[in-house]
Amino acid sequence: MKWRNTCEAYGGVSMLFHWAIAAAFITAYIVVYYVIWFVDPETSIKPALFGIVPDATRVVPILNIHWILGITIGTLALPRLLWRLSGPVPEHVPGSRLEHRAADVAHWTLYALLILMPVSGYMTTYDPTNFGLFVIPACRDTAFAAWVRTAFSLSTKDLEDLAWAVHSFLGKWVAWPLVVAHIGAALVHHFVRKDDVLRRMLPQPHRAGRES
Repeated sequence: MKWRNTCEAYGGVSMLFHWAIAAAFITAYIVVYYVIWFVDPETSIKPALFGIVPDATRVVPILNIHWILGITIGTLALPRLLWRLSGPVPEHVPGSRLEHRAADVAHWTLYALLILMPVSGYMTTYDPTNFGLFVIPACRDTAFAAWVRTAFSLSTKDLEDLAWAVHSFLGKWVAWPLVVAHIGAALVHHFVRKDDVLRRMLPQPHRAGRES
């Protein structure tokens, strides 16, 4: 497997970034909605489903997983973007100019989300994020948050409410539709058009088997 991208396929580094971030992104969503729907007594579905009893004491420990995943995504997003800009990427498969433009806009919007969502999410954290080997303080306790509050004359609640509004809007109305469209487009290319869009993001043996 080649580690760098070519004009025909993505390299191993891009594949690792793509699938690691995709797995973390989907898992982060599952975790946070598990907390919202099942664990948090204030927001859980009532009556309780599947025998899962809401428990406020479990909210932060489980949300800690969401925070870990979010910070990990944000940490990986910048090197992924720099890697993307540092070399070639596979050329568009045959299609209309509008399709190519839509694909480019979707990809760059996804890159923006991979930065904006972790940053806005971290700015809402009210407890430290415990990675086990180290702990990242809650944003409200950092010098950065203090500087923002001072610069814009915001209280802690004002800043966190603003960050939550951004994070919630992106999560509910932008990220999911875009990710579903991204996955749907990849599946259409693979199963309907039968081109290389999805296959070139898979390890070499899979592509080789298809091409043989």
